[in-house]
Amino acid sequence: MNSKLDLVVVIPESEEGRRSFDKLVKAAEDCFSQQGYRNTTIKDIARSAGLSVGAFYIYFRSKYQLYVYIMQSFARRLQGYLDSRAGKITGDTVDVQVGYIMEFIRFAYENPACYNLIFESLYIDRDLFLQYYYLYAQRYVPALVKNRSLPEGMDPMIWSFINMGIGNFIGLKVLAEDDAGPEQMEKIRRALYILLRSGLEKKPEE
Repeated sequence: MNSKLDLVVVIPESEEGRRSFDKLVKAAEDCFSQQGYRNTTIKDIARSAGLSVGAFYIYFRSKYQLYVYIMQSFARRLQGYLDSRAGKITGDTVDVQVGYIMEFIRFAYENPACYNLIFESLYIDRDLFLQYYYLYAQRYVPALVKNRSLPEGMDPMIWSFINMGIGNFIGLKVLAEDDAGPEQMEKIRRALYILLRSGLEKKPEE
């Protein structure tokens, strides 16, 4: 079965068409994030973009198609951001793993709409929500293997989901507290090192 995230949107080639297309995407991202998907109408999106409802249908067949396109865009934006940081994340396997999680947290803080839209997809279309995370986990696996970041005997997909879970929920903490300052980020970095380097097993008393 094809992924729902493979839904195709034809991006206009003309400069004027691309401007209108981008306005609709940005307006929809803002409306969905602030009002929720179900409470947002195509009329709301068009009005926010400063365009007509007729202009909306030039580029998108439905509100759902635009929503999926925005999910695709978030996935590409995140992957592009992490790829751009890859050369600056150095050290041993734990250093690299901590580095990627920290970069994800920074991205999430700077793109808070990601959380609203992606989490809401669970209630819009459960398959879409699951496919988003499964595809992201699958893309993460090659990096784990390449960097030798897999603990011995660990299933790659499970480890990928563990890392996503850590990043997602620490990112939520940072967003909830609206604090990505140096002190907060250093506390998170230290906690990640304790977890990933030392583990949770209680050390025997000396």
